[in-house]
Amino acid sequence: MLSRVAESLFWMSRYFERAENTARFLDVNFNLLLDLNRITPIENPNYWIALILVTSDKERFNNMYNEYTAGSVTDYLVFNKNNPNSIISCISLARENARSIIESISSEMWEQVNNLYHYLQNITPQFVQNDPYSFYKEIKNASHLFQGITDNTFSHNEGWDFIQIAKYLERSDNIARLIDVKYHMLLSEAQSQPEIVEGSEDIIQWMAVLKSCSALEAFRKVYLSKIDPDNILRFLILDRTFPRSINFSVCAAEDALWRISGSSRHRYVNNADRLIGKIEAELSYTAMEDIYGKGLHNYLEDLEQRLVKVGEQVHLTYFAYHTPEIESSDVAEALPFTGVAGGRANWSQAQQHQQQQ
Repeated sequence: MLSRVAESLFWMSRYFERAENTARFLDVNFNLLLDLNRITPIENPNYWIALILVTSDKERFNNMYNEYTAGSVTDYLVFNKNNPNSIISCISLARENARSIIESISSEMWEQVNNLYHYLQNITPQFVQNDPYSFYKEIKNASHLFQGITDNTFSHNEGWDFIQIAKYLERSDNIARLIDVKYHMLLSEAQSQPEIVEGSEDIIQWMAVLKSCSALEAFRKVYLSKIDPDNILRFLILDRTFPRSINFSVCAAEDALWRISGSSRHRYVNNADRLIGKIEAELSYTAMEDIYGKGLHNYLEDLEQRLVKVGEQVHLTYFAYHTPEIESSDVAEALPFTGVAGGRANWSQAQQHQQQQ
């Protein structure tokens, strides 16, 4: 497979997954504020600044908006084309990557990407403000439909594996960030207490996190007792069977990478396989006590950075236009790979071509 085609498949999938997860970030906040309506003011900026801190560039936001409100944060994360991680930017970039390889994907895949792109062009901020639940549900359902169409109309070859790698790397990164939203909310209330705070408001917040991952029912089937923060974290980080947990996503990305390269449990072919294998092995033997010992925020932040390095090595090994260095000593300098918010990659082949023209 041409690296150009593989790269566009990778970024098409990654941007689609990112758009869905941005919708989930916003959806969990609206669900949370509905549940907390009698406990805390809805326009409390602490509940909106958290979304910016974990999903995007705070400095970029501050240059465009004066305050953290439902309206400003929603506009920035949904409609702002100057934000490369907004929903409209992600779907536009996914469509551009799909268009550049339209001969390599199924017509149904292109139709779904195109339909969502034009749907977003016709949506107004007023519509989202009046009915945020329906809008975010539409984005999530469109992403699920795209994934289903891809699985059923695209040959399960190397191209499909690159789509899976992108989807699960992005998903594991975003689940870590979603949990971190909760951390930032607690931090504003108890900055000197890194441990998890338990209380009625805290439980409502954790339930909102589960709902945002479509995980509440699956969680209750595993843990029949009351909603407990320890069990929620164990489920979303370490569970190997739930498809939106970090552990499951890392394992799925590892399987796809190894199918392409031929790596195995005792032999890795390239640095991307080594790094993803190391993360998977550590997750397999990690207990909640280990996470608490390091601190939840520090653990998640370290995990996010390591996932970024896996993405960088995938680029270096399969997409870079030069002979890859399997054991690069300085990945950051070796790669034409940029990102925002501590490494959220927004580089795409389509963007590079536009810059060269």
